[in-house]
Amino acid sequence: MELIIHFKGLPDGMDLDGLKRGLDEVLEDDGWLTGSGQSAEGGYVELELEDERQNPKYGILAVKHYLRQNQFPAGTAIELAGVSVGIYE
Repeated sequence: MELIIHFKGLPDGMDLDGLKRGLDEVLEDDGWLTGSGQSAEGGYVELELEDERQNPKYGILAVKHYLRQNQFPAGTAIELAGVSVGIYE
């Protein structure tokens, strides 16, 4: 299952590489990074969560928790199957 994180900015002291390292640690064996990009307007990170036959809920919750814990700005969202949801909703 593909999950995309859309962000308008990164927390103070974090760059895109730091975000990718942190997500890699959080996902461990439950998923992997497939792409990323950043511009003046914001950026995105694409993730592939482990086998869709398993329940990807734990990977989704882990990513959402990581983003909240690192105080990503309001407006940061995760997109699943074309549906975007704010991380603070």
